[in-house]
Amino acid sequence: MGKNDRKRTQKTQKTEERIVDTSAEHVKELEDELLKLRIENAFLKELRRLRLEDEAKMRERRASSTASQENSN
Repeated sequence: MGKNDRKRTQKTQKTEERIVDTSAEHVKELEDELLKLRIENAFLKELRRLRLEDEAKMRERRASSTASQENSN
């Protein structure tokens, strides 16, 4: 193997290492983003559940309030 071939091989190895490092870093960033999005999704689902629960309670109060007003008239 000549001197130029050895340099080219070393360059190729360094480039491949950099690509692997970048790829591993990119995967880590994507995993972090996935975790954040899962947390946000869980939060929004719970928020929606609580809102729907509140709306149902308000409907019940209105219905019972209307019923009691009708009974008193």
